[in-house]
Amino acid sequence: MKNTVIYIHGKNGRADECEFYKPLFPEYDVIGIDYKADTPWQAKSEFPKLYDDLCKNSDSVILTANSIGAYFSMQSLADKRIDRAFFISPIVDMERLIIDKGRN
Repeated sequence: MKNTVIYIHGKNGRADECEFYKPLFPEYDVIGIDYKADTPWQAKSEFPKLYDDLCKNSDSVILTANSIGAYFSMQSLADKRIDRAFFISPIVDMERLIIDKGRN
């Protein structure tokens, strides 16, 4: 049985932040991903491919995502099989933040 945790970092984060989560999921392979997306639209084309590559043989998938990575994940991975998701974000209205940033 293969169990996978995918960690998606926030802006200016790094994939190796996933090391923090390894003790929390001892029966899972914890994998951090780096991504290039700067918008939800870019994430919709990038994240599903990353998910498919990492989780194609997984029996169980947990998603842990931080800040903008959480928002991008919600937007781009809604159709994927994720058994549990843990989102860490100090921003309550990420959509508003993105829209306001686009106006500046």
